[in-house]
Amino acid sequence: MLTIAGYKAERFPDWVGHCSYNNMTSVSLVFCKNCCMLPSLGQLPSFKSLRIEGFLQLKRIGDEFYKSDSNHHSLPTPFPSLENLVFNNMPCWEEWHVPDPKSFPQLKKLRIGNCPMLNGIFRRRVSSLLDVSKVGKLEFPQQRYDLVDLIIYICDSLTSLWLDIFPNFKDLQIRDCGNLESVSISEPPHATLQRLIISGCSKLVSFGGEGLAAPNLTHLQVTYCDKLEALPRDMKSLLTSLQSLKIYGCPNICRLPKGGLPPNLKSLVVGIGEQQTRDLSWMANLHALTHLEIYGEYCDNIKSYPEVGSLPHLPSLTTLEILHFRKLETLECNELLRLTSLQQLHIYRCPKLENMEGEKLPPSLLLLEVFHCHLLEKHCKNKHQLIWHKISHIPSVKFFE
Repeated sequence: MLTIAGYKAERFPDWVGHCSYNNMTSVSLVFCKNCCMLPSLGQLPSFKSLRIEGFLQLKRIGDEFYKSDSNHHSLPTPFPSLENLVFNNMPCWEEWHVPDPKSFPQLKKLRIGNCPMLNGIFRRRVSSLLDVSKVGKLEFPQQRYDLVDLIIYICDSLTSLWLDIFPNFKDLQIRDCGNLESVSISEPPHATLQRLIISGCSKLVSFGGEGLAAPNLTHLQVTYCDKLEALPRDMKSLLTSLQSLKIYGCPNICRLPKGGLPPNLKSLVVGIGEQQTRDLSWMANLHALTHLEIYGEYCDNIKSYPEVGSLPHLPSLTTLEILHFRKLETLECNELLRLTSLQQLHIYRCPKLENMEGEKLPPSLLLLEVFHCHLLEKHCKNKHQLIWHKISHIPSVKFFE
């Protein structure tokens, strides 16, 4: 392995990339802030990993990166064995020239971070992971890509993403892309996608008119998407393998999919509009659900929860978390008695909660944990006559401040 750090000249000496280093497998060039040209590394036949970081003056990667003019016995394919390639913190980099489309034939992982002036990214086939953050212009022309995993972070140029051009996708993460408006799949269904995470995309409004047809998707997370008004349509029929769903920080979701959610769901986290949080009847078909988290950030009018008649029978539910209901005053025990398998109840940051209405908490409970609910904690610790008999049967009761 060769590491060059803090090199102060504008160009590297000729020995960097020389054929005498044919057995070298890894190179890191970091914090060479004055360099305006990369060394010729493309002719090293055993080269598998390359990291280039902190080249503050570099504007263009050109032919010199792939072969030296002084090398008259060049390899037919530049970077024939390179598998991992990282570019990071190159604020002036504008252009990446790839003279030979056959370059990087073994490239599996490509990471590009904090290159805000880069116009477009390398479109050569990357077989496994593409990780892109803070890139000036990110586009995916309508062609097929072999990517398995894609991570996109803080790329404001991305406005839409059509998943059909990534037929081998298993994992897609899109975070903090402020201008992304839609993510969609058209027919036929996307057969390989297993995990989809979208977070902090404040302009996301839809998942396309046809919904998300991904029969093998097991995990879907959509968080902090302020303008999103609806979940993907026909989730029950299009996402038949879905086991984990997290929809949080989406206060404008006012429509739930017709037909309900996929019945195989085992874990559900929701932090949506007040009406959908009040009336939980839309969960009625979730007979396999074992874990449920309900956030109340957008429910300042709710003072008693769960409201009478709002909670369906969830026969497999073992863990329930109630979080961040700022105005909640009363916990309705009788509603929770519908949860006949409930073993753990966690209550977080409900500062006004001090009452429990109804007979008692479910007899199946093994653990009650209360976090930052000082009024309720005070009553429980003092064995208040209206509270204590409703929790005294629970083997473990814990309080945290």
